[in-house]
Amino acid sequence: MLNKGLKDEENQKINELIGKLIALEFVPEFYDSEQRSKVNGLLFEELGFRISDLQAWSSEELLIKLKQLNFDFSNYEQFGDLLLKLIPLEDVDHESHLAKSTIAVYETAQIESKTFSFSLIQKLNQAKALV
Repeated sequence: MLNKGLKDEENQKINELIGKLIALEFVPEFYDSEQRSKVNGLLFEELGFRISDLQAWSSEELLIKLKQLNFDFSNYEQFGDLLLKLIPLEDVDHESHLAKSTIAVYETAQIESKTFSFSLIQKLNQAKALV
């Protein structure tokens, strides 16, 4: 197991990456041609996977990968926020699958946080509406 300092450093790095991705203003006209490749590059460089992997993996496989990356509850929630933001930009064929993955990520965030979050419940409901 990682020592606390190293784990905190990893979590901060993940939070910064996901925060940077969430802060991007996605424009549907440019998403496929430019922005998707930027997101893929950052995800692969920092986390070792691409959006296409998310579309291919089951929710369980995604959660295993995120656990291997030592995600904490805030990492899970932020990653769910990113997925929720990407769903409408991705191919219609993958929307439901990404929504199911988002639900699994948010549910894991809820479990990991060990506290009730009304905000997280709202996000979970928003993802469930996309399935």
